[in-house]
Parts: sequence; structure tokens; C-alpha cells
Amino acid sequence: MNIKEIKTDLKGVFKLPIKKYYFGKIYYGTPYFSPWNFCNTVIKSKKQFDRCKSFKLFDKEFSYGWPIKIINYNLGWKDKFNSPRFEWSPSFQIWFFNWQFCIWWIAPNKNEDNYWEMVLWYLKYSDKDINKAKKTWGWIDYDTKKSTWDDRNLNLQYLAQY
Repeated sequence: MNIKEIKTDLKGVFKLPIKKYYFGKIYYGTPYFSPWNFCNTVIKSKKQFDRCKSFKLFDKEFSYGWPIKIINYNLGWKDKFNSPRFEWSPSFQIWFFNWQFCIWWIAPNKNEDNYWEMVLWYLKYSDKDINKAKKTWGWIDYDTKKSTWDDRNLNLQYLAQY
């Protein structure tokens, strides 16, 4: 799911994710590594563990790729035991040689995993019905034995209706 779809589906029900920016030396992976065929120097004299293509010439290993990449990443998640598992936030990234510009969307609170998993539960497992989502939410805190559903992620005007 891309960020535009997520914002449209969450509007009025959940607090919307917050946009965060970064510009500087390459720092943030996509989500964990450099993009395919991105090579910040066009050609390298040794093979590195990156996503560049490689070839051999005179018994030397070379890596090559594009020094410019523009990538739009959707929300990363997987289904595990019939429940969502958050992997990475949606983002837009521009890679230019050794520089990077990123926009990514984070949870409006500090609990990133819980927010995105609640969103996924609402969108994918509860037919976009918030009452059904709250009732069927299966995660509980190990220590307190209480549900980890957090109403602070919901829009306050929406909560007032229920």
C-alpha cells in the first residue's frame, strides 16, 4: 500500500502518519540496503556487498551501476500467523552519488510497530470497521495481560462518536 492510499483510508479514523525528512550523506537503507543497481561511484574496483552488478576483468572484480536512483517504497509488512507484522514505513527516496534525500512517514506516537500493525489490522483484517478491529485485536501485553490496542492512535473526533 502506498502512502496516498493509506492516508485516504485512514482519514477521520486514525491519526495520520507524520512526514519526516532527511538530506545528507547516504544513511537510510531502502529499507535495509542500497537499491538494486545503485553504485555511488558508477564503477568500483572491488566487489562489495551491495546491490551493484559485477564483472571480472584481468582477474579483478568490478562493480558497476547507476549513481542516481529515485524510489518510492510502499508500507512494508508481512502476514504471519494470520496477523500483520510491520517491516518498514512508506518512503520516497532520491539517491545521488554519495547523497540521499528521503521523505518517510512515521507513526504519530513513539510506538511505530503498534501503530502500523493497528492500521494494517483495520485495513486488511477488519474490513475497515474500527469496532470490529478493536474487538478482534489479538495482541496482549505479556506483563499486564491487557490488550495492546491503543486508542491514542485514533482520531479524537472519531472517538467522541463512539
